[in-house]
Amino acid sequence: MPDKTRGLYNKFRVERADGKSAPGEKHDGCEYFVLDMDHDEHARAAIEGYVRSLEEAEEYPQLAADLRYRYL
Repeated sequence: MPDKTRGLYNKFRVERADGKSAPGEKHDGCEYFVLDMDHDEHARAAIEGYVRSLEEAEEYPQLAADLRYRYL
């Protein structure tokens, strides 16, 4: 089935590099959404929205700056 007709489905397994996704840790069982910044034509718009939200909330200013520099 082509990906464009599938909708939401489990395509990736994400594991945190800091170990906090391990069983019993804070992020055990958390759900993540992966963006392909090289091939997904909608990923940039998603990052723009995320950066705008971070900036409006005045949260994680360095993350917002890093994302803006790298992707926008």
